[in-house]
Amino acid sequence: MLVLFSILFVIVCLLLVFMVVITPSQSEGLAGAFGGMGSDTFFGTKAGQHINRFTIGLAVSFLVLAVLINVVAVRKADKTAPLVQPKSSAPAPAPPPAPGQP
Repeated sequence: MLVLFSILFVIVCLLLVFMVVITPSQSEGLAGAFGGMGSDTFFGTKAGQHINRFTIGLAVSFLVLAVLINVVAVRKADKTAPLVQPKSSAPAPAPPPAPGQP
């Protein structure tokens, strides 16, 4: 289960990075400051809405998968942890003698 969540997490991370890179900017940025043509969109005029929705979905799935991986890992660690501390191989120290005894 942990491996499946980890694989999905890596895929979502890569898709999220890709979506953030291709997301068109809302303003003209540096090109607009110097009179450049910064308003051209690569995917058309309505594509920005779909890209934004998909990016939000990826961000939410990123957070959910991160929490699920943490929960599964903690439960797995709790099951493999020893319930009782192992006894040490060294003998226990002898109690001090009572007063008045040699």
